Amino acid sequence: MKEARSIEPSGNWLAELLVRYEKPLLKHAYGLCSDRELSRDAVQETFFRLIRTREKGMPENLTAWLFTVCRNVLTDHLRRQKVVQFGWDLPDIEDDSDPPILALAKGEREEKLAAMVAELPERERELVRLKFQVGLSYKEIEELTGISQGNIGYFLHRAVKELKDRWQREGGEG
Repeated sequence: MKEARSIEPSGNWLAELLVRYEKPLLKHAYGLCSDRELSRDAVQETFFRLIRTREKGMPENLTAWLFTVCRNVLTDHLRRQKVVQFGWDLPDIEDDSDPPILALAKGEREEKLAAMVAELPERERELVRLKFQVGLSYKEIEELTGISQGNIGYFLHRAVKELKDRWQREGGEG
């Protein structure tokens, strides 16, 4: 992964960062609040803060900085609204070309899995979201959460095993 400083010399630094981080940040934000518009607002505010911060220089660890700022923006908003909810599934942003019957079945499976993930302990739920929904590496997750890569692997293994066992117990397909 390129460091943020290598992006700096380009004239389109913000466009490059938007292409790389906007969708993962949207998924992360939606996973925290289950509100599409609030997620978009939080990501937009995150990039506004990056623009203001850039005057002092780019953050050392841009990935961790972006995800942390996004989480903090949402947390502040939710505190102000006195709403605390955590979700899992972000509907696809791009068009799905699945036939309606396949899309319906896929949606039902995703809802069932989302409900199971929502019942995991908070730490495991966040790690599952960051790894599988947002697509961050163990290193990026470590930088964001402060949990060591070894522990991340342990918690994810435990969470995935629990989800798989429960899926099979409840009659989910393979």
